[in-house]
Amino acid sequence: MFALLISPNVVSAETAKYDTSTLLYAGFAFSGDYANRRELYPYSADIAAESSGQFLDRVLREKLLARENLAKRVSLDVSDGKSARTSLAFTLVQESAETQKIDGQYWEVVTLQANVLAFERETSSVVASYPLRMRFSHVFSAPPTPENIKDIIRTAYIAPDPHQNIFDQWLDRFERVQIRKSAKRYLRVTDVVLAPEAERVIREAGRSPSAIRNQVANFVEAAIAEGAGVPLVPNSVGEAIGSKMAFRFANGESPKLSLPEPDFAITFVVRDFVGKTIEEPEYFQDIFRVKATIGLKQPDTNHILLDENVYDTLIVTRPKRSDVQLTNWDQYFKVLQGLIVSVGKGMTNVQDGWLKENASRGIEAKPGFLQCQKLMTELK
Repeated sequence: MFALLISPNVVSAETAKYDTSTLLYAGFAFSGDYANRRELYPYSADIAAESSGQFLDRVLREKLLARENLAKRVSLDVSDGKSARTSLAFTLVQESAETQKIDGQYWEVVTLQANVLAFERETSSVVASYPLRMRFSHVFSAPPTPENIKDIIRTAYIAPDPHQNIFDQWLDRFERVQIRKSAKRYLRVTDVVLAPEAERVIREAGRSPSAIRNQVANFVEAAIAEGAGVPLVPNSVGEAIGSKMAFRFANGESPKLSLPEPDFAITFVVRDFVGKTIEEPEYFQDIFRVKATIGLKQPDTNHILLDENVYDTLIVTRPKRSDVQLTNWDQYFKVLQGLIVSVGKGMTNVQDGWLKENASRGIEAKPGFLQCQKLMTELK
């Protein structure tokens, strides 16, 4: 209090980095081209279409206004598209549902991922992206129908318990972050590659390689942002075209946001999915392994900070008496997500134990990960 009274016009260098002006509320948006929305977000797209396409945006707006401290940070005025003020949006980037049969019951595991996305309408450029994920499950006595899954996802948006509501989780994240006015150096996931061996498994599972690339990019982006506590410019993988990123807002607006050229580019290669089943007298043991490569470099100089093969393994024991039925692809995808999360942590907090267990070169990979850790500290 006394500092403000004594020198109200003096702003510290640290404070000057952040946007303290009122932010324009942009509402609920889907990441990706509008034509692909139904493929990427089938249930959320249906829910959003209710109430003349305003349902999810209205729910989020009501929750935002109910938090007095957050309501003061945003303006609900309609932008004329010429304002230089920063806009804020809830951007959905992933929706997935997995069914598992265990002891005659069906477990439906749902994952939603979204960004706190801040961008400047005047320049159509992204200022910051802060990802968050939410995973939850429900048990059914019979295989869940599409309507069952839709109800589960609807609950994730309207649940009164803030711990079970992704809008509340998004608002919690918004409450903690300070939106930078600009960044001196940009970090972005620029490419995800599926090796032929990995793409074969994906196609055999009936999945779209382009959609998987898009999701993997989102996972890598979220893992690094959460692990390091730094914002990333949204990735340009999958649905984005060149340096543009398409969004479709609940109000029908479809701006193309420009992505700044990254000073540091992150790449991720999914090399292979390898698995086998061992049968014992009382149980089956399934082994699922995912192999990948994580890279980080400076594009302008081609200086490579990190280029390491990594892997993770899941061992599932299925007692024969329990009649556990799993889908191989769901397990591979789960291992892939776990590997990406651990890589994000490994890039920001280097641990010898993790290197020995998850890096192909073991402890010899430490120098590259230490370079990443140093960079993440500098970018905060």
